[in-house]
Amino acid sequence: MRAKWLWVAALAAVGAGCGEGRAIFDIDVFSFLSAANADTLPYIGPLPPGVPDTIPVQTVSSLGIGSSSLVDTVRLTGSVAFVNATGTGSVTFSVYFDSVKSTVYTGTPAFSVSGAVTPGATTPSPFAVDVIDPAMKQLVLASTIYVGIRASATGTIQGVAKLSALRARIVVQDKIF
Repeated sequence: MRAKWLWVAALAAVGAGCGEGRAIFDIDVFSFLSAANADTLPYIGPLPPGVPDTIPVQTVSSLGIGSSSLVDTVRLTGSVAFVNATGTGSVTFSVYFDSVKSTVYTGTPAFSVSGAVTPGATTPSPFAVDVIDPAMKQLVLASTIYVGIRASATGTIQGVAKLSALRARIVVQDKIF
């Protein structure tokens, strides 16, 4: 009898957690990137011809619940550290998402984080970004999302941008269950 009431209480807690027909998902995008060794990107400024400023496009498994649902909120949080070896300048770390692998870097980044760097210093740059573009918000409903990162530098500098966290908190409403 006691187990039955615990089960009922657990179901009630799950139902109350979603509230008003909403489901909340937390995706650890960083775990996909770090598993593929794509969480660190060297930067150099000015960029010599032929030197890439991007990682190879990575595949991230997402919600895969289809387009009949409405994405209410997408919030991206995390941190990147700019580990500067030489020079003074600034670095911009941009993250791109797309539903087509070949066009990841052709569009506008989902967000960018910048930081001023000095020789031999590490500049931590935490971020919290609310995605407001409706097309980008609906993209998270796909089963696969392609991710790319780019590091661009100004000044005569050289170092490494290290992503240490990237999470997506997605609130979806209506028609997923």
